[in-house]
Amino acid sequence: MQVPTDAERRLRELVSAFLSENQHINLSALRTEDQCWIGNVLDSLALLGVLPKFSILPTSPPGLRRASNSQFTILDVGTGGGFPLLPLAITLPDAKLTGLDATQKKIDAVRRIADALELTNVELIAARAEILGHDPLHRETYDIVTARAVAPISVLLEYASPFAKVGGRVVLWKSMHIEEELKDSLLARAEVSCHLVDQHEYVLPGDWGKRQLLVFEKSATLSKKYPRAVGVPGKKPIA
Repeated sequence: MQVPTDAERRLRELVSAFLSENQHINLSALRTEDQCWIGNVLDSLALLGVLPKFSILPTSPPGLRRASNSQFTILDVGTGGGFPLLPLAITLPDAKLTGLDATQKKIDAVRRIADALELTNVELIAARAEILGHDPLHRETYDIVTARAVAPISVLLEYASPFAKVGGRVVLWKSMHIEEELKDSLLARAEVSCHLVDQHEYVLPGDWGKRQLLVFEKSATLSKKYPRAVGVPGKKPIA
């Protein structure tokens, strides 16, 4: 996977800042520089390989400004330690990125990392997706919604789809062996009007192997009943 040459120094600084923060609060099990570089940074940057395919983009990256000069927006649901949020903020400086996580301590840690790197295009919110997904300031307002968290597709789509605007994309990080999971998500995809339009495969160095991004296009306004109450999507996935 190719790293933009003009961003590599900043991405290396991100790894250092993250590993320092990770010593104080458990943000990731990847605790060495090499592990973090491959498993967090390079994995996050897989999105750069699929962005040029999006018809919602006026130009290819990194020029993510619209013809109207409004900022292109990305929301990272369950941002955790700041991946893919922070690598994307570095490599897409013209975009506005928002990280959402329910754990205030994680949001505070990501804020410290972003401040150390002087990232001005990052906003952070500590809130539950099930609640914020009904907030008019955030509901159906983002061009791309990402989710790298570990959960079934049907659960991730209910968390992420409320934030994507009609015509926008929801992008999920997944392993290669998910045939059953894809089958189990058919009803959920129909319910939240998110249709699978691409399975973008990529390979990480060494033993990390092949992975994929699932790209969904949101085709209609979401029913007001979604997302359901706090905890319900995880306990009772749409099926």
